Amino acid sequence: MRALVTSSPGGWPNTKLSDIELRPGQPEQVLIKVRAVGLNPADNYQIEGRYPGGPRPPFIAGRDAFGVVVQGDAKGIWKPGDEVVVLQSSTTNLEHGTLCDQQWIAAENLARKPAGWSDAEAAAAPLVYQTAWKALVDIGGLQPGQPVVITGASGGVGLAAVQLARAYGATVVALSRSTEKQQRLLELGAHFVFSPEAPHLKEQIFEALKVKGVSLVVETVGGPLLSSALHLLGIHGRVSVLGVLAGVECNISIPALMFKRASIHGVLVTDDSPAKAQAAWKRIVELLNSSQVRPIIDDRFSLEDVPAAFEKLRGNVFGKVVVQIA
Repeated sequence: MRALVTSSPGGWPNTKLSDIELRPGQPEQVLIKVRAVGLNPADNYQIEGRYPGGPRPPFIAGRDAFGVVVQGDAKGIWKPGDEVVVLQSSTTNLEHGTLCDQQWIAAENLARKPAGWSDAEAAAAPLVYQTAWKALVDIGGLQPGQPVVITGASGGVGLAAVQLARAYGATVVALSRSTEKQQRLLELGAHFVFSPEAPHLKEQIFEALKVKGVSLVVETVGGPLLSSALHLLGIHGRVSVLGVLAGVECNISIPALMFKRASIHGVLVTDDSPAKAQAAWKRIVELLNSSQVRPIIDDRFSLEDVPAAFEKLRGNVFGKVVVQIA
């Protein structure tokens, strides 16, 4: 089979599209023909060896995917021809990565393709929407009617959080530096949009919402924005942290943390059981379908053009970059 393999010692100079042997599957696994793969920044970090606790070479990158079942599992849960979405989110065991044309996937990590969704939409959605759901509801404790601020709102997880929060009934404040992206975020459901570099940002947000603090900030950027997020919180507010694009360190105001009785929570979906991931995915699809929205696709590439796809991912994107596999 064809696969994007990262060999020892790792990095892009040692990553290439190769013909490798497909190893035998296990009774609880399903062989799928991969049709499309949604890329994530973490995939690039793993290839470059910069993801904490990431896989050791050799490995196949990629976690999201849409595909068609070629051979079902021993229990008969999945049958040949079934169209499936891959929900696996492992950061270390990438023996079964998805940037390839065939792969064995555990039956419990598969869900049916949502009706009416395109191949690219199905591949783009799982990891970012599961992460956004965990940040908003599972860890964030968001309730309908509450305000939420989402940083880096034009990225994959940011857009997913905007769409899910709006569908969930929250008041959505999106942050983006780009004037063009700000307008698109409003069209996609954000109630208010600001630049994170705007002067008196906190005052502008509070005035727009008519509040003195928000209950939740979904922080997808990292670096100094994490400190800014803390100052937006009201009493007992929470920050869900899930990104490091702007840096891995910041200075936190301890008095602000104390007097707000605030909480800062790291977000990873890798600690979710398959059953919990399935339950979250079901709710996510229900919300998206009921609000008649779909994952946003920025661009598409072939498997042969994966380096260009990752270059696009590192640049100016609005939504997801998808690799379509012939």
